[in-house]
Amino acid sequence: MTTPARATRDAGKATRQTLLRAAAEVFAEQGETAPVAKICRLAEAHPNQVTYYFGSKDQLFVEVACHAVLRAGRHAEEAAALATTVGDYTTALISTLLGPEARNVELFTTAMSMASRRTDLRPQISETLSVLHERGQDALMRTLVRTGWQLRASIDVEAKAFWSAIFGLVIQQAAAGEQLGYSLEEAVAVVFTNLQIPEQVLQHAI
Repeated sequence: MTTPARATRDAGKATRQTLLRAAAEVFAEQGETAPVAKICRLAEAHPNQVTYYFGSKDQLFVEVACHAVLRAGRHAEEAAALATTVGDYTTALISTLLGPEARNVELFTTAMSMASRRTDLRPQISETLSVLHERGQDALMRTLVRTGWQLRASIDVEAKAFWSAIFGLVIQQAAAGEQLGYSLEEAVAVVFTNLQIPEQVLQHAI
């Protein structure tokens, strides 16, 4: 039997999820400057519900951005799953993050910039970065086991270097636009150079 309190909690969770979905759509289109009113219209909710469930529009944006970049990372791993060499695997990862998932990564770089000025936004950013780095370490460890590649630094540093390169390229692309930014091929080469993966490792079968 569903109690009134349980029904209220379930309704609150549903409203929160509806707001998140609407915000993800609106923020992807307009960025962090999107008006709360537009999100609420899409979610059929009220502005005070954004404050109630998230604290502020900025906190809602950060939550959306964190979900977006984690989803981008997962999609990149899925895109790379059928690769047969280390080079193909890494290229698939980078091409996905800087191609179809670039907007999701860009939202997170914006959230990081916001958190640099707002201490209340930092915990979720830090937690999301930790998850990205841990997943990167796991993926890198699987590659190491298969190839015997000797890292130039500790595995956690290498994972952080990968994501730092991705974030930097996405920021440059967003700032410079298509005409002045990197092509996808150039961006892949930049990340390869940054990680200093030897050619023999790139050609290694996985």
